[in-house]
This record gives sequence, C-alpha cells and structure tokens, in this order.
Amino acid sequence: IYDEPKPQVVIVEEPTKLEEHVAYAQKFANEKVEEGKTHVNSLHREWKQFEQCVKNTVKQTIDKDEEILPNALYVGVAALAGTILARNRNIVIRFATSTALAVGTSYYLLPKTTHNVALQLEKVERRYPQVQAAHQSVNEAVGDVRKQVDEALAQVRGAVDENASKLFGQFQQSEKDASQQAKDKFESVKKSVESMYSTRSTPGVEETLKKN
Repeated sequence: IYDEPKPQVVIVEEPTKLEEHVAYAQKFANEKVEEGKTHVNSLHREWKQFEQCVKNTVKQTIDKDEEILPNALYVGVAALAGTILARNRNIVIRFATSTALAVGTSYYLLPKTTHNVALQLEKVERRYPQVQAAHQSVNEAVGDVRKQVDEALAQVRGAVDENASKLFGQFQQSEKDASQQAKDKFESVKKSVESMYSTRSTPGVEETLKKN
C-alpha cells in the first residue's frame, strides 16, 4: 500500500588529487620550517654560550692591573725583531728566536697576563689531545735546535780555549826567550866592561849597568 522509503543519500566529500598534494606540501614545508627554527635557535644559543665563554676567558686571562696597549704592540715588535735577527737562518731557528723574544718580552711587560695565558693553554691541551701532541712536537723541535746550538757553542768555545792556550804558551815562551836574551846580553856587556875596567869591582859594574 505504501511506497518503499527512499534510500538516504550520504554525500562524502573527498579531496581532489591537487588538494592532497597541496596539503602534503604544506605539511612538509611546516615541518621543515619548524626544524629550521629549532636549528637556528640552537645555533643562537650555542653562539651565546661561546660568546659568554670567550668573555669569561678574556676576563680571567687579562689582568686588570696591566695595560694591554701598548705593551701588546711591544711584544709584537719583539717577535718581528726576532724574525729579522734570524732572517738568514732556517725556519725553525727563526720561529724559535721570534717566539723566545716575544715570550720574554711578554713576561717582562705583562707577567700576570702571560702566566694566565699559559694556564689557559694548559687547559686547552688537556681538553684537546691533538694540541698537546703538537705542543710536544714543537718542544722537541726546539730542544733539538737548542742541543745543536749548545754543541756548536761548545765547539766554538773549545776552539777558542785551545787557541788561547796556544797563544798563552807562545807568549810565555817568547817572554822566556826575551828574558834569556836580555840576561845573556847583560852578562856579555858586563864582562866587556869588567875586562875594560879591571880595577873596578864587579858589583860596581853591575850597579852602573842597571842604572843605565
């Protein structure tokens, strides 16, 4: 008698392929932007930590009672002077001379700051073994150069001492020869005078010759 009920029509909206691709691209872009923000924030935080660490290190290293300028310039001039002095030597001696003059000048003009720099270098060496190994290599090279210099100085000193001994021996021998010749000449003159004046006594002749 009654008509059958009409089936309920349900409309399901499905995105198109273009909308799916756009949504995927937007999600990917948002994820990458968040990752970039996180990375930038991390770099900014690390840079702030590094800057603060540098400030603290500089504050701990530089002594407030010492003037960095112009003393630091004098240290640089001393290093340059060491390079100029050893300009005709090999690079190891040039480096050693320049470093020695710079360090000596810094210890003289900036003793506390130089001591603090040495402490900071020790901390860096303990933190980074590669730097410690490089430092040891430099120390070994400087030690070898110092050993060679000491050997060369010892040879020069030995040669100088030997020549001085020879010259001193020759001088003593010449002095002895001259003294003997003067003595012989004096005896010869004395005998001649005694033979000419046989009536005078020998002490009188010697006295007269000594006065003359």
